Amino acid sequence: MVKINRLLYFTVAISLVCMILTSCSRSPRYKNDGKQVTWQGTDIWAGHWSRVVDADPASFEDLGNGYAKDDQKAFLEGKIIKGADGKTFKCLEKPFAVDANHVFILDVMIDADPKSFRIHGQYLTEDKNDYFWRGNPIHVSDKRSFVIIGDKDYYGTKWAKDKNNAYYMGEHPVPLADYDSFHVIKETDSRGVQGSYAADKYRVYCKDHIVEGADPETFTEVNENVGQDKYRVYLLWKATVVKDYNQLSEISGFYSDGSHIYTHEFEMVEDADARTFRQFGSQWYGYGSWYVDKDHVWWREKHVVEMKEVKEADAATFQLMQVYNYSDGTTDTSESFAKDKSHVFYRGSIIPGPDPATFEIIDIDGSLTTFDKNRIYEGENSKELQKYLKDKYGRKLKEK
Repeated sequence: MVKINRLLYFTVAISLVCMILTSCSRSPRYKNDGKQVTWQGTDIWAGHWSRVVDADPASFEDLGNGYAKDDQKAFLEGKIIKGADGKTFKCLEKPFAVDANHVFILDVMIDADPKSFRIHGQYLTEDKNDYFWRGNPIHVSDKRSFVIIGDKDYYGTKWAKDKNNAYYMGEHPVPLADYDSFHVIKETDSRGVQGSYAADKYRVYCKDHIVEGADPETFTEVNENVGQDKYRVYLLWKATVVKDYNQLSEISGFYSDGSHIYTHEFEMVEDADARTFRQFGSQWYGYGSWYVDKDHVWWREKHVVEMKEVKEADAATFQLMQVYNYSDGTTDTSESFAKDKSHVFYRGSIIPGPDPATFEIIDIDGSLTTFDKNRIYEGENSKELQKYLKDKYGRKLKEK
């Protein structure tokens, strides 16, 4: 599958940012004194600066807009453009340039034919074989019928079509059912970017997939990468068990329809009670989060879809542990440690041994120590800890 060249995006973006920053003061320029070529300027941070360019002063030519060349090499802002032939290098509309054998966006070589290369806009270009979007080949099947659906000069445009395929920029072409009725479902999202879904009178499309079973007449894009028709909710191109997105409400990073709890990936949390389901602690603060309802306790690792039910935990007595800060006497809630009437837990698992009634966590100079009335389980047996234990229990405790 063909994907967007992210290195090209990154390089172009960084170069454009640098141009904007340096333009805040005197624009950089080349200087050739016949002995040495430099790229120099003045900005608000570094003052006057100068960088030596690895160029031949005798054959050096300033092409404007940061481009230059000599008999062997080409340059952008004083840096060599890798693979460029200086003798045949020439600038087109910025950020495009060519030599006898290559096409460049800024200083990045793209796989296009320089002899037939044409510029249709800031993002759309063409050669004899294909169209390109931001320098990446679209892999057009029929060039005569190819059109961009939207503004060819806007970065947020995503969709195109020809008589054979639909194209979501940077993804693999997908066979098109009807050319004339093909349209983008959401013209733009909150960022001004076209949505992930398109349709014709026969099919719904999501990026480089057909949304199997979806109804084109009633299909809408209700959120980023989330669709809805008269039958169900879709996550990207996959049907979900949820029937109506508008009936969902947010509960601590999950959805509820009043009867069931769903993850943000629309996976049902088995046996969860929608009326009493809640989160313990803050939203995604540490390694994960604890969740409870009237009968169950779950742990969910950060960035993981699946919920782990902690079957040994008692939901009625379940609580998060407090961490005592030795230096100032304050307490903070732990996001990882918890306990109930019978057990102590750490990130979804039972810690064997501790007495939950007297189990404590103390922070001494950023180092955590865990213990109960009988012994120390983790951490150093420091002087500060022994003083705390003696003050509280009147005796030292055994080490782990």
